[in-house]
Amino acid sequence: MAANYWESSQKQHWQLDRWHLVRSRQEDLNHVSEVDYVKLKIWFCSLIQKLAKRLQLRQQVVATAFVYFKRFYSNNSLRKTDPILVLVTCVYLATKIEECPVHIKVVTQEAKHIFQVDYGGFPYDSSKVAEFEFYLLEELEFYLIVWHPYRPLLQICEELGMRESGAQYAWFIVNDSYRTDVSLLYPPHMIALAAIYITVVLNHADFTPGSIGDRTDMRQWFADLNVDMESIVEIAQDILSIYDVWNNWKEERMLHLWRELRARPS
Repeated sequence: MAANYWESSQKQHWQLDRWHLVRSRQEDLNHVSEVDYVKLKIWFCSLIQKLAKRLQLRQQVVATAFVYFKRFYSNNSLRKTDPILVLVTCVYLATKIEECPVHIKVVTQEAKHIFQVDYGGFPYDSSKVAEFEFYLLEELEFYLIVWHPYRPLLQICEELGMRESGAQYAWFIVNDSYRTDVSLLYPPHMIALAAIYITVVLNHADFTPGSIGDRTDMRQWFADLNVDMESIVEIAQDILSIYDVWNNWKEERMLHLWRELRARPS
């Protein structure tokens, strides 16, 4: 594992650009609107979260599974694959890489419990998940270590003297950021800063008296950072835009939308 993000495989091989993502989803966007495509991605992330909850996985494992899923679909279309098999395998692989191993039979059993008839079922056994794991590893180019925004977020909050309520709000924003593509586009510390930026702008930041955050104009603090503020704003806009879609998102419609997408002729 690289000593820092800048020397990591994530930076060298898996920090993508927006044009790459546009090309990767073109096949699906020929058959579904951009908004519906985003809604489907939110749904699949929600299913990852449900499976992880059944398996009692910690948040970092879930976040790694999100990133694997995003990376896989940066080079594949939803129509030509089975995202349910992909996401279950992503969760299984993430448990191993994040040193929180769960037996493959347990993962498959819980998947069958969650993806019952209402979700279209989970017709795969453990051997199929194990087989697909090799395909997933190839698609990920065997670069499996994921750097997340959580550690820099906590470090920055501590330096600023942000109280637990504000830090928790920013933490939730980081969690929500995995429904977007920012983890494929920006370094983790930039996503952490964007979460703090949103927290400050929405007046949810709360600083202890006398702390850096309490005695500093936060607009000036951001201006003085040696980072690209335009990128911070872009990340914040990406996260806020997903909330607009999420507000109109109905889980009960997703299976029908997914079946429609799969049924449309090429």
